[in-house]
Amino acid sequence: MFDRLYADGGGSVPELQDYYASCYDDRPGSPLVRIHTVWLEAIARHARGGRLLDIGCGTGIFCHLARGYGWQPEGLDDAEAARIFARERYGLDVRPGNFERLDLPAAAYDLVTMWDVIEHSRAPRRLLQAAHHTLVPGGLVALATPNQRNVMELVAGPLYRLTGGRVTGPLEKFYLIEHFLYFTPATLGRLLEETGFEVLAMRRELTDLSRLTLHPVVRAGLHVLFALARPLGLENRLFAIARKR
Repeated sequence: MFDRLYADGGGSVPELQDYYASCYDDRPGSPLVRIHTVWLEAIARHARGGRLLDIGCGTGIFCHLARGYGWQPEGLDDAEAARIFARERYGLDVRPGNFERLDLPAAAYDLVTMWDVIEHSRAPRRLLQAAHHTLVPGGLVALATPNQRNVMELVAGPLYRLTGGRVTGPLEKFYLIEHFLYFTPATLGRLLEETGFEVLAMRRELTDLSRLTLHPVVRAGLHVLFALARPLGLENRLFAIARKR
């Protein structure tokens, strides 16, 4: 799946053309560098340095930036084009690996990260159990994923119902066919607790719209919705850090 998306810039979801193109943009201040730096700063409040495994590492920009925070990064990804880029540009240790069939060594890493991975898993509990298994005692897992309870879903859902199911476009843009499961802060926190983690941080975030290919009218509408989302606590993404108990 990811090979196709990286190769054709979003495949059947044209809004993601800029999103996947930005996965190769490592210029200072680029959208991906900005958000990865925010996440690394958050992680640094709980741990500094050690062995890092980035599951679904993509083009390796996060692993590259993590070196500056004292981490020794390794990556797993099933997209060959992304792995080649990560190796050639950053000299990273990146291996092929499908998160649905992880066989990881025990107590090998101090930090496991999963950026926009868990929603693609048919067995998210097993995925987090694999992360727990490969972490040292007290090690961290950090992840980002869409937030089920967000302002776009609250608008698109009623529109779908009011039109008797005829207007499906907004829902189809939110519920991607590649996503199998969505979380709220409560359900994600409960899953982390049930798989042996203590939640240290959980917050809502907004997608950087500069990463999406959008009609100017749609972009303006999303800016309005996102401005409403913050005071309502309905941001469309989740970020979490948890410690292995």
